[in-house]
Amino acid sequence: MYQMYDTVLAAMATTGGDPISNIIVASIFGAAIAVLAGMAPALGQGIALGRAVEAVGRQPEAAGQVRAMFLLGAVVAETGAIYGLTVSLILIFANPFVTMYQNAMGL
Repeated sequence: MYQMYDTVLAAMATTGGDPISNIIVASIFGAAIAVLAGMAPALGQGIALGRAVEAVGRQPEAAGQVRAMFLLGAVVAETGAIYGLTVSLILIFANPFVTMYQNAMGL
């Protein structure tokens, strides 16, 4: 974690102290962290699918219920990845922090 913080500070130092560039650099690192948040739901869905297949293998007559519960859990888990993607796209393409800075400075 501290290594990422040092990387952000080093990237900000190369911008020459321009506040808007610093905001953009920090936003890109924030977007990267938000995208990484999508990895956990993917791992969880893989584990859940494996367990669902095991459950159907043990009790084939319960396949319908297992499928329904797996799909519900996958949908709920996927929302975290979608939120992370949405936050990262907003930070990269429609950065509200740059606009707030420009409004505060009267630019």
